[in-house]
Amino acid sequence: MKRLLTTLLVFLLCVAGFGQSAQVREAVRADRTLACGLDKVYCFNVPAQTPAPRGYKAFYVSSYNRHGSRYAYTSRAYSVLLEMLEEGEESGNLTEYGSQLLADLKPFWEASEYKVGTLTTIGWDQQDRLAATMLANYPKVFRKGARVDACASSSVRSVLSMSAFCVGLAKRRPRLGIYEHQGPLDIQATAPNMGRNPFRYVGPDLPNPYNETSEEFFARRFPDYSDVLSRMFVDPSTSLGDRDAFYVFDHIYMLVAGQNSLPEDCRVNVSDIFTDEEFALMWEVDNYERFREYYNYITSCCSVYDDIISKADERIAFGERGADLRFGHDHVMMTLLMIGDIDGFGQFPENQDDLISVWQTYRSPMATNLQFVFYKSRKTGGDILVKILLNGEEVRFGSASPYVGPYYRWEDIKTFYQQRRAEFVL
Repeated sequence: MKRLLTTLLVFLLCVAGFGQSAQVREAVRADRTLACGLDKVYCFNVPAQTPAPRGYKAFYVSSYNRHGSRYAYTSRAYSVLLEMLEEGEESGNLTEYGSQLLADLKPFWEASEYKVGTLTTIGWDQQDRLAATMLANYPKVFRKGARVDACASSSVRSVLSMSAFCVGLAKRRPRLGIYEHQGPLDIQATAPNMGRNPFRYVGPDLPNPYNETSEEFFARRFPDYSDVLSRMFVDPSTSLGDRDAFYVFDHIYMLVAGQNSLPEDCRVNVSDIFTDEEFALMWEVDNYERFREYYNYITSCCSVYDDIISKADERIAFGERGADLRFGHDHVMMTLLMIGDIDGFGQFPENQDDLISVWQTYRSPMATNLQFVFYKSRKTGGDILVKILLNGEEVRFGSASPYVGPYYRWEDIKTFYQQRRAEFVL
């Protein structure tokens, strides 16, 4: 009987996962902003927050922030398709659409070649607006005497995102004490998974839950990719040359998905390269590829949570108001969601095709922010409570039990994290 019940439970969980995967696929197919995945532009329309328990007031915020909107992080996102089209023009292999696309991409490349990886004005404005939102939501956190400490990864777009956020705070609170810094000692709090990190954590071997490579996943999930090439090339079978199909489509996807991060006068119209169905499939491929990459960062990125805990405990001990802000990247942000099992990000289904039911890159758009908002009671000796927000939305922190609603005891959050950390760090 026990074995039968276990089998039934596994079956029901699989059915639930399949249903959720279908819902996600339908949503992504119907909304191209979701299909942009990590290149999705930040949305400021969020649900109203749950009021704090009676007698509790916010006094401190600790966050990890992804940089704002940028040009593609690699020039190949812009140049791969351009090179293929130029070859097609030379051999007379372009369709009418291919010829128009080539005419559009040439000036786009000339204008964008030396902007690769740089923060755009949209990215700056996102951080400025997020600073304004934080001040509006937690005015007492930034009263007289509050201290803001901000650090960033060595990436220029991260440093400029930090500056944009801090300028946003300073221009609205001129007397606020703000300190910005960037250096080797900040790496554990901002980009600990980078290869040159001398402080990188060591952990046990964490085999990836899925054996299928990204290339194999692409070939299986998107076997009709030649339909895309046939819109641009008369003979799609020769258009790739000696290039790998997955490599080409990975970069074309980045070209298309990243357009919304660029100022309108800098964009190129590439929306017709993929149908809605094809673009949704490419998001699923990219989602799987990013998971396989970021899963390897779990051990190293535990240092970010360690930094959050140590700095929060120090603020609590001294009764100090203010904020600790960290600026970095999506690969760290998504890994933090896995470590904390935030909204189920640490639960991976058996079948890789159902990964999208729990793990979606569009949850980490440009300017993503993960905030820990701390509250203390007016009564002496009361528990410190914390609410966790992902892009302004209240989220669950693994299996930690809430105190009430989305509010957790800080000690319970630390206990759950330490249990998770023991799995990942030696």
